[in-house]
Amino acid sequence: MIVTLSLGGFMLSAQDFSKQWEYIEAYNQESNPLELIEVWEYFYQKPINLNDLKEIEQLETLYLLTDHELKIIIDYCKTNNLLSKYQLQILDIEIESLKRVKDFVSVPQTNTTSTKISSDFFTGIQFIRPLQKGTKNKEYLGSPFKIHYRYRTDLQKGWRLGLNLEKDHGEPFYYKKYDINNLAFYFQFQGKGKLKSLLFGKYDINIGEGLVFGTSYRINNPYFLSYSPIDITKASLSSKEYNYFEGAASEWKIKDLSINLFASHKKLNGTSNIDKTGLYRTETEIKKRRNIKENLVGLILNIEKNKYKISLSNLIYQSNFEDFNTNYIQSFYLSKSYYNIKYSSETVVQNFTYWASIQKLTISASNNSLISVQFRTRKHGFFNQYKSDYSHFSNGYENGILWCFQHNFDKKWQFRATFDHFNANFVKKHTSQGRAIYTQISRNTEKRKMRIQFQYKYLYEAQKKSQFRLFYQEYLNSNTRVNIKGNYTFNLGHLNTSMQTNLYQTSRNKKNKINISYCAFHATNSSTFWQGPYFYGSFNSRFLYGKGTVTTLSYQRKIYKTILGIQMNHMRYADRDEIGSGNEQTNKPYKSEISLYLKWKN
Repeated sequence: MIVTLSLGGFMLSAQDFSKQWEYIEAYNQESNPLELIEVWEYFYQKPINLNDLKEIEQLETLYLLTDHELKIIIDYCKTNNLLSKYQLQILDIEIESLKRVKDFVSVPQTNTTSTKISSDFFTGIQFIRPLQKGTKNKEYLGSPFKIHYRYRTDLQKGWRLGLNLEKDHGEPFYYKKYDINNLAFYFQFQGKGKLKSLLFGKYDINIGEGLVFGTSYRINNPYFLSYSPIDITKASLSSKEYNYFEGAASEWKIKDLSINLFASHKKLNGTSNIDKTGLYRTETEIKKRRNIKENLVGLILNIEKNKYKISLSNLIYQSNFEDFNTNYIQSFYLSKSYYNIKYSSETVVQNFTYWASIQKLTISASNNSLISVQFRTRKHGFFNQYKSDYSHFSNGYENGILWCFQHNFDKKWQFRATFDHFNANFVKKHTSQGRAIYTQISRNTEKRKMRIQFQYKYLYEAQKKSQFRLFYQEYLNSNTRVNIKGNYTFNLGHLNTSMQTNLYQTSRNKKNKINISYCAFHATNSSTFWQGPYFYGSFNSRFLYGKGTVTTLSYQRKIYKTILGIQMNHMRYADRDEIGSGNEQTNKPYKSEISLYLKWKN
């Protein structure tokens, strides 16, 4: 038997974001959106001011509205002085869309100011039984506990502090003197004068379309191609051990011109290759820790005027990793909105030799239709370690054209379709070109939601993959809902399936919430992707192999300013006698986990 005791390794929010997660889940099935949940939590605590012309553009970072809906809301807010956020109900936007964003927006009273200092604290601990092989034979140098702490507080006069600490199973807290496992912090000032932001610690960088840097959360899914980042530098408390920067960053604002300066110095993990696992439990794994030095200095000039946005970036990137050394990178980004048309473009040059480019055009054909086309190219040899652009090949070296279409038949029925044709910019047998098709039809009412998806991907004659997904949700009453999810994948002549049923129950006073989930899967030749149900910021996902079932039970109780929760997760395989391999191996065909968490907010 495997028993896990966890105090919230995955629980991030006291707020119920289930409606938001249902929307994201429809288009982003195979990723872990913990960073996006952090974004939601941030704007839940610090809502977007609809009367601030700069802030309302932050709606884009929520990924909860279509491009057409964003345009309607932003245009209305720019031409009207709102007295209440509920004025948005008069707009030609689905009520479900407004429900998804209502907790993240506000219209603050101009004659009131708040000096209250707000804070939130989160803690977690996790233990696995029976112990993994690496713990039993003492190959793992640390305790079998997984520990996670996080603290954030708003100080006076625009200052904000954040601390985060996470340790995985088998990892020690200390590797060397003063070397604490995955400790992150930030200290940030947000002003209203010329100095808009001053940041020290861990942060993300987003430039243009993500050709160079896109380290904060993005949905690189064809349905969301029209989205682009608002913030260039952003403080981060993510537990990720890769794809971030550490140092200092600032933003200065002079009329229509903003100046971003940033510098980063950190040590990457790896030897001959960069290690992205973030697991350092054995002597062999620890030898990979912090061997590669990385330095970055950058200047970005950004101009916004008359619906134009122009960004000029100059970066110097240096690393002692053999594949990179010193790189000089220049980026030019342009976006322009004209009535119902939006155009955006990014072109990047590295060392005056290698280059990449993305061109996008989005047209709102009517109040109910949206058409988008993207051209992309990335030449072989272009630096792409921190890229976040949409591509089919892992290195991103490809040319491609992608068409997207969306139509709302009425307020209930919606149809989406995309077609992508691409070819590789590198020489590799059988992988020179391919095609991908995505289609979805959905129907949403107050009591029922239905979604059917079909996806097809072709790389070469020996590799074709078709996927069919369905989703149905019924609201039994105001406090109870049930949904059914099916996933059918036909890959290389083999069918893999999974069926999942979730039951959600909420007490009338919103203090108690229960979730029950059951999934049966059959994936004998390749994997099928399983998503655990959202439960107050909890997100479990994994690729499943073989035959078996997954059962989940979650319960949460709100007591004054404290949130307590428990999760039980039981996975049983029908085609094997043990789970895992190597040091992660256990000697039973099932794994049972119990997770506890605590969150406090002032």
